[in-house]
Amino acid sequence: MGVQNKVVDIESKNKELISFSQKEVETIKRTVASDANTDELRMFLHIAKTYGLDPFNKEIFFWKIKGKPTIMTSRDGYLKIADRHEEYNGLVSDVVRENDNFRRKAQGIDHEYGTNRGDIIGAYALVYRKDREYPVYVFAPFQEYFAGTRVWSQYPSAMILKVAESMALKRAFTVSGLVTAEEMDVQRLNEKDKKNPRRPYSKKMKESQDNENEPIEIEAELSGREKEIKEIVGENRNLRKDLYTYLREVKEKEGLDKEKHISIDDLSDGQFKQLKNILNTFKKMA
Repeated sequence: MGVQNKVVDIESKNKELISFSQKEVETIKRTVASDANTDELRMFLHIAKTYGLDPFNKEIFFWKIKGKPTIMTSRDGYLKIADRHEEYNGLVSDVVRENDNFRRKAQGIDHEYGTNRGDIIGAYALVYRKDREYPVYVFAPFQEYFAGTRVWSQYPSAMILKVAESMALKRAFTVSGLVTAEEMDVQRLNEKDKKNPRRPYSKKMKESQDNENEPIEIEAELSGREKEIKEIVGENRNLRKDLYTYLREVKEKEGLDKEKHISIDDLSDGQFKQLKNILNTFKKMA
């Protein structure tokens, strides 16, 4: 591998892009990576140092799902890695809708908006490097990445654009050991799809999910935990708000990106038990 193809231009193999004092490591262990064991914490710190991502600024996250450690960054984390590389020469991206005129070429794309643009087809991203003749090109089909979550339904254009940009930046600078929140959404969906088919995105569904008075989910798509919570919450608006408030508090406590989706299935056993106790208590009080 040539020097120009390295992920980050480091003057010395032993030079770290970011370092942590022992006190900072202890703080990371208590907060950002509280679920990590010794080896997982060491791995998390190694990746953070390799790519120069600061966990205190929420540029890199440690998240354990069903006992499996996962290290994540955001689209902005990939951009930081790219901006540091001397060969980075820009990013071009956009959302494609069904009535747009869109054609890929060897050195780029032709993309013109239609008068009535229609539904989202997907998003593309082109990452340019000074040392390469052609840009790295990625097209992310919307239906393959639409997660059906509240944030995806409210901001579909922004979310699919993040997917395309993250994938292109990751490929252009051969970033390994990191995933994005959108990639984790797809992994969870693939596991769920083995049991239940995924609903396609529609404007009607978006309007439904924007309304907090609507049921939490369609029954066929509920996991075991979601069924338990739905049985407690039912159609009670206040309990629904209490549910979302609890999930937001867990996300803030774990130091996750505000745009990252967290579901009931992501909670630890202790957190899920606590959530049920809270909701049952509020239900009795009501």
